[in-house]
Amino acid sequence: MRIRAAMAILAATLCSAAAGGAYGQASGLSLSPGVTVNFSIYGGYSSVGTRLGDYDFVNRVTAVSGGGYSYQYWFTGPAPNSGTQTVSAEDRRSGTTIREFWPSGDMTTKGHVSYLAVSDATFADLKAGKETKLEFDAAESPRSITPIGTEELTTLFNEKPRAIRTIKVKGAAGGTFWIVDDPAFPMVIKGETKWKWMATAIADSRASGPQLVASLRQNGEATTHAILFAFDSAVLDRESLPVLEGVAQYLKAEPGAHLAIEGHTDNIGGAPFNLDLSQKRAEAVRAYLVAAGIEAGRLEASGKGLTQPVADNATPEGRAQNRRVVFRAR
Repeated sequence: MRIRAAMAILAATLCSAAAGGAYGQASGLSLSPGVTVNFSIYGGYSSVGTRLGDYDFVNRVTAVSGGGYSYQYWFTGPAPNSGTQTVSAEDRRSGTTIREFWPSGDMTTKGHVSYLAVSDATFADLKAGKETKLEFDAAESPRSITPIGTEELTTLFNEKPRAIRTIKVKGAAGGTFWIVDDPAFPMVIKGETKWKWMATAIADSRASGPQLVASLRQNGEATTHAILFAFDSAVLDRESLPVLEGVAQYLKAEPGAHLAIEGHTDNIGGAPFNLDLSQKRAEAVRAYLVAAGIEAGRLEASGKGLTQPVADNATPEGRAQNRRVVFRAR
């Protein structure tokens, strides 16, 4: 079944120069492999008009080359599926169509950009205060968008709240959208049409590893959302490996350190399923570290399932915060 995704949004990272402060013009944002963005979808619909409710839409950049980029996407909740899209360099310069319906498989189409980044031409028109063409492959296409002001939004970046300056735009045929105000990464971060969506968490696997290790050194505890797994699976995503390698290097540098590894889930699927899944995921992390040369006796894996939420499981952003791995010194 084709799924209306409230957006193929996003995946981005802050370059090392942007360690603090607000995003904005010349902020240093860029699309980078390993960056993962969770979009919280509110009141989403299928392509045949069936209301799917609230769910998550996750995007992870896999390659950036020659001005174009590729990414994976997957959905959680009532109608899970997954796939890929590649945006060519030509379309990143001047493409004007964004997909809204997302079946499984490869969704690469000539002329299409994504919510990861509107085209250079579209962004240039918005900065000049002009109405500019932007279409969706759906009946609710805005057809064109016009800037109506700027607004600062806040999302989580590597576990911490970050302010992001955006250009607020209105669609000629309806809808309101917020686009990151940076020519290097003009992402559609939020939208309100028949449903709503917002990028509620961004994680960069390259930055998450050092940040996690710093927290372990300072606090004896660290939480990460950058260790991801295949949907309903304990198979580690390859883009999570830089984070795990950082933990392995920490343990090698601290031969007396012992870690408890906790797997935590949201409430989708029920308590017994999630308890088993979280245990398997914690064990998968432990197995990786053992294979990296860490003595098994220094590592303890436990699954907590949905028993220790840090946010409300009734909302997509709450569920995204609850899906995490926690390391504790012991």
